[in-house]
Amino acid sequence: MPTKKICAAGIDLGTTYSSLAILNEYGEPEIIANAEGDRLTPSAIFFDENVVVVGTIAKESAIAHPDNVILFSKREMGNPNWYFKYKDKRLTPPDVSSFVLKKLKKDAEDLLAYSVPYAVITVPAYFDDVRRRATMHAGEIAGFKILKLINEPTAAAIAFGAQKQLNNETVLVYDLGGGTFDVTLMRVENRGQDIRIIASEGDHQLGGKDFDDAIIRLCVNTFIQEHGFDPSEDASENQQLRMDAEKAKKELSVRNKCIVLVRAKGHRSQVTITREQFDEAIRPKLDTTGALIRTLLKSAKVQAEEVDRVLLTGGSTRIPAVRQTVQNIFMKEPDISINPDEAVSLGAAIVAALELSKLKDEDLEPLVVEKIGSLQITDVLSHSIGIEATVPGSDQKINSIIIKKNSPIPFDVSKEFVTQIHGQTGIKITVFQGEFQNPALCNPIGDFFLNGLPPNRPSGKKVRVTISCSNNGVVDISARDIESGIETQTKVDYAIGQSDSQVSAKKLWMQTQVIE
Repeated sequence: MPTKKICAAGIDLGTTYSSLAILNEYGEPEIIANAEGDRLTPSAIFFDENVVVVGTIAKESAIAHPDNVILFSKREMGNPNWYFKYKDKRLTPPDVSSFVLKKLKKDAEDLLAYSVPYAVITVPAYFDDVRRRATMHAGEIAGFKILKLINEPTAAAIAFGAQKQLNNETVLVYDLGGGTFDVTLMRVENRGQDIRIIASEGDHQLGGKDFDDAIIRLCVNTFIQEHGFDPSEDASENQQLRMDAEKAKKELSVRNKCIVLVRAKGHRSQVTITREQFDEAIRPKLDTTGALIRTLLKSAKVQAEEVDRVLLTGGSTRIPAVRQTVQNIFMKEPDISINPDEAVSLGAAIVAALELSKLKDEDLEPLVVEKIGSLQITDVLSHSIGIEATVPGSDQKINSIIIKKNSPIPFDVSKEFVTQIHGQTGIKITVFQGEFQNPALCNPIGDFFLNGLPPNRPSGKKVRVTISCSNNGVVDISARDIESGIETQTKVDYAIGQSDSQVSAKKLWMQTQVIE
């Protein structure tokens, strides 16, 4: 494989489908098909003895081998209790997702005939620090050097802005994918070259899977009424029903009714589902998206009528009831002019080329440099960041918010602390993400140990602690002794996730795996 030519990929690592795109020599983003010739790759993994199969075959294998197939692993990002046992390994959600990323990387390099070592990976705007770090680890295990994480709605807006060259518009991106939902308000100026995020809201447990689940419940209830037992209790039948439910959801997006055939233990039911029934079944989820839109607008102090354009992205926005929900709020038809399945990876490809240009602009074609040269993106923090503090005069612990949600990133905020005891050489700071004062209601990021302060000093010496958040939305902390100017060493004990050494070991292990 030639090494003189390299590129950076934009990757939409989705709950149900993933895709990879690059910026071609003409400065246009394009999807790179996988080895099967498909533009989208199901985010499904089948552990078939000594071979790991990713994509369509893996998804279809769920019926015959339900215990060896993993679906929807993105929903488990940041879950410390989830794992899959494969041979002698306990695979975490980032480990599982790395197989999808490795498949995309391998197929792209085989097709392009040159190296794709760098990547920008998209994440839901509402992902917190734990889930963002997990996504970065997945990319590193797969063999990528991660240039940046970018929020999915932002990536979609970049693709749209490049295509439509918007000027001075307030745009709301409604991103409803297979497993997650984000709504993001942004300002797009300078013919799509300046994108400033105003605010984001979301739910990382709301998406097309929930609509499939609604159809499954309708089918299961009818089957139980007719035959007296639950067909979904059998793992293989449940996977067949899930695949049929996904097909029914797509059919109900273009027709007023569909028929689902449910089989189990020699019995069968022919279940007719109307669009009206489907709309009613998913209404609570749609109402949730509407409530999140209203919360977003309120926090941004923007009225619905002040939004110039509502952009839909994510495959689930093809559902008529979804579009009607959005139209009812804004009293205008949403913009459906971009491909909802591909916009995120296409936008990420533009950002990937921009980030690569900062490292290796000599490797980029002149048209590419011209295309991306003036792109400016300002994103925001999805969750407030706070530190554990004690209420004066008591032992009560609280989350003292230092940086508020929707603050522009990157940023850093400094706060002064004083040493508490004689000879103190270190400080421990516990960091949370969340909007509540009660730490138990927030997500712990971890404990930051700041060591190396001068020894043998009396108590009461001041230390300036700086909390920073990168463009990736990932949190870091440093400290400096004010009196001596000494910078402390930082050791982090993350509440959830893998250490750098564990990620490195998984990366080496991944290189030995056969992926198809």
